[in-house]
Amino acid sequence: MVDLTYKFRRNANFVFRKIDDETILVPIKDNVGDMGSIYNLNEVGAFVWERLDGQNRLLDIKNMMLDEFEVNDETAAKDLSEFIGHLKEEDAVIYP
Repeated sequence: MVDLTYKFRRNANFVFRKIDDETILVPIKDNVGDMGSIYNLNEVGAFVWERLDGQNRLLDIKNMMLDEFEVNDETAAKDLSEFIGHLKEEDAVIYP
């Protein structure tokens, strides 16, 4: 489980776009999108991604999730930790 006191920021080598009702995350290499590695984010994933600014602790983001979505504290913490773990594996986030 990722420590919720950590602050992560988005890797600038990823582009985040909302298209109609879909949200995608595309890694950029040499100013070209890696179309083979497009990630489709759900509503919660997009919500979290937008708040990964290096200023918000994951704990703060979890509390924002509790305010925004119908989810309990334990589930929000678990889901957030798993999502951050996936983003770390893809180098989509940076620990300042």
